[in-house]
Amino acid sequence: MHSIQTDIQLVKTKAALHKYLSLTTGLIALAFSVVNIYLQQYDIACLDTVLGTLNLYFFWSAKRTGLVKPWHINCLLLSITAIAFYTFSIVDLRAGTSYWLLILPPIYCIFSGPKKGLAYSVLVLIPIFYLFITKSDTENLFLYRSLLNFSGAYFLTYTICYLYEVQYIKNSNVLHHMAYKDSLTNARNRHALEIFFRESNNPGNSEAQQPQLLILDIDYFKKINDKFGHEIGDIILTELSQLIQKHTSKENVYRIGGEEFLITLKNTTPIEACDMAEILREAIEGHVFEVESNAIKITVSIGVSELKQGMSFNVFLRNADKNLYHAKNQGRNIVHHDELLAS
Repeated sequence: MHSIQTDIQLVKTKAALHKYLSLTTGLIALAFSVVNIYLQQYDIACLDTVLGTLNLYFFWSAKRTGLVKPWHINCLLLSITAIAFYTFSIVDLRAGTSYWLLILPPIYCIFSGPKKGLAYSVLVLIPIFYLFITKSDTENLFLYRSLLNFSGAYFLTYTICYLYEVQYIKNSNVLHHMAYKDSLTNARNRHALEIFFRESNNPGNSEAQQPQLLILDIDYFKKINDKFGHEIGDIILTELSQLIQKHTSKENVYRIGGEEFLITLKNTTPIEACDMAEILREAIEGHVFEVESNAIKITVSIGVSELKQGMSFNVFLRNADKNLYHAKNQGRNIVHHDELLAS
């Protein structure tokens, strides 16, 4: 489930930005190489040609494979920094090449993250100040005004990007929670279960054992709602979810129906899964739900099954439900596993 937690959309956005920034940087660098050849600045033209060609390769590679490798990102950052720096160091200050340095902080922030981006921005500012000092006129405080204005604009570009990046991550986390979490119990929802199923059922999955599944249903929950009301029923569902997570893990608990929960157990044998189910059943049976001066006790029926390779999602749920229904038909408040009973 790490692909969900790592914010897939943000990764895709940065990959697309890297691809087209590589294209833009490559074309600009090659255009500068032509200009510098005309100006007979062959050393800059050579650097521009090498970096421009390299970035066009990054664009072609990302377009062909859809992947962006870490060293591609590092080279892109280095090439943009090198072009901006070298041009600024060689060309007269009045040509305005210092403006290109203002794009560095947001690029560092986007591709390296807010903290590393800030560190890189501060580190790069040291040689920038040195170049300003060596290239500026000291009359009429021109140097100090240049440094002050440039520093303000430089860090403002970083701050804007930083605030946008932080807000983007916050919004993504909210959307992630809405998409993959049950709003009442805070357990994972059916959408998240489908993703777990696809990942576990992937032919390339290298896990030694397929996951075991516990599907749990509250016995006679309708009677609780009828007697105490749906509001108290919702509180019991929420507390039950927390109790299950306490004995397993919040990453493994899914709410798939009104009072149905599914628990996934990785690297677990069927016997170990049944033992865990029995522990859960006993813990829930012995737990008292104290809600609005009411001491309520419940029991659950649990079916145990295994996620087998090649199984469709509907069959996957149907097999889990089948064991749950057997538990219900045998009197409730029990754990049932067809295959273990058959053996």
